Amino acid sequence: MHVPPFLAALLVTGALAGASAAGAGGPFITDAADALATSNVYVDQGVADGAQLAGELSSEIGDASIGIAVLPEIASTEADASAMVKALYDRMDGKYDTIVVAVGNDVAAGSSALDKGQALGIANEAERANPTSVDDALTQTVQQVIAATPAETSGGGVDGGLIVGLALAVAALLAAGIAVVAVVRRRRARDESQALPEGVEGQVAVLRGLVGEYAAVGASGHETAARTAQEISVLADNVDELFARLDKRSADDQVYVASVEYDDKLRKLTAALNRDYLLDILTHPHLWDDPDDRVREVEGALQGVSDELVENIKQVNARRGLHFQVSLDGLIGRRKELQAWDRAFDQASDDGPPPSA
Repeated sequence: MHVPPFLAALLVTGALAGASAAGAGGPFITDAADALATSNVYVDQGVADGAQLAGELSSEIGDASIGIAVLPEIASTEADASAMVKALYDRMDGKYDTIVVAVGNDVAAGSSALDKGQALGIANEAERANPTSVDDALTQTVQQVIAATPAETSGGGVDGGLIVGLALAVAALLAAGIAVVAVVRRRRARDESQALPEGVEGQVAVLRGLVGEYAAVGASGHETAARTAQEISVLADNVDELFARLDKRSADDQVYVASVEYDDKLRKLTAALNRDYLLDILTHPHLWDDPDDRVREVEGALQGVSDELVENIKQVNARRGLHFQVSLDGLIGRRKELQAWDRAFDQASDDGPPPSA
């Protein structure tokens, strides 16, 4: 049967609207919204060990403004996790600053208290880090959202500024008699033309998520972890600042150069800062060779990239071309002395070196 184009368009529009309405008011979302009206955690009865998970998540949340809905995989027929985040946020009418939703193993989050896309970046990173345990992914998401959520300064006298959410780390370090400098950053309203390049934006979201993890370790009294949390936050702010100023100068060619440079550089840096490398070295130094040297290498790389960002910002202000001098090649590769040992061993071996992968 031939369907006139205008009628086909109407049918498609109607179908999409129907699907959207179903997602916004389907039984899973309705049940979750009703439950979240009185409790900050809802675990559907179709989720295994739901009561235990609800208790654990509620303890993690504490008095934070976070609402969580955990739904079984079948709920994906109603909407995906990201769509449910939006639907629940609308239904809650501002009751929670942050909404976290798990549909099967798919975890998503949205927050009015964090930068655009930051909560989702935290959830995505937690999901990647815990591919076989949605419970652990949710716990990590909650911990990082809480650590990354800025507290408004009293008196409102910081021009809308926000203090980085390192309250636990600050409290622990102050108790130990260690002076801590609060890191204050401005939250800028950015329109689409001022958004970070896609690759860079993803790495910045990961970095901001790592701030919470290092802050959590710092809360136990680990000075290096607490300091690293602050330095990562400063670096992420410097990335925002560089691209915001490039946008204002309408320097499209320089934006492209900077996006290519920092997409690669930040990927290497986040790999070194990830929980599988530096954070693991800090928490399990006895399991690593030369842990102190490895820590110094990553700290040097972090400081070097942050300093280069500041220099790039100065170059933008002076309307000069961007120059890059910091290289992170081999940052978390095998150490030079081990590589030299391998070469000597291969030369002395009758069998020769093993074939490369």
